[in-house]
Amino acid sequence: MTNEATQLMAEVLKRVKLNAGFSPIDIGAKIGLNKPQCEAAARALSNAGIIVLGFDMSAHFSPDYRKARAKTDLAAGKKKKTGTAGRRARAAEPVLS
Repeated sequence: MTNEATQLMAEVLKRVKLNAGFSPIDIGAKIGLNKPQCEAAARALSNAGIIVLGFDMSAHFSPDYRKARAKTDLAAGKKKKTGTAGRRARAAEPVLS
């Protein structure tokens, strides 16, 4: 990958959640890349299988990358966030006075 792609990837990982979409051009502009550099960096990340590009240059992380990243996050000791089911179960418990 190119230096621009590496910079873009680092910035995307700081600003975007794994399940969210983003605009590589907007994020690249914040780190000082011009539009052609952003597009080239996004295409390099797409060719590497890290992101999926839409026809309008919108992007999201590829399912394979999300799975790999989730496994490394869990291996590093980060807890998996619980959904609303855990909150619902706690809310249904009777309160003893």
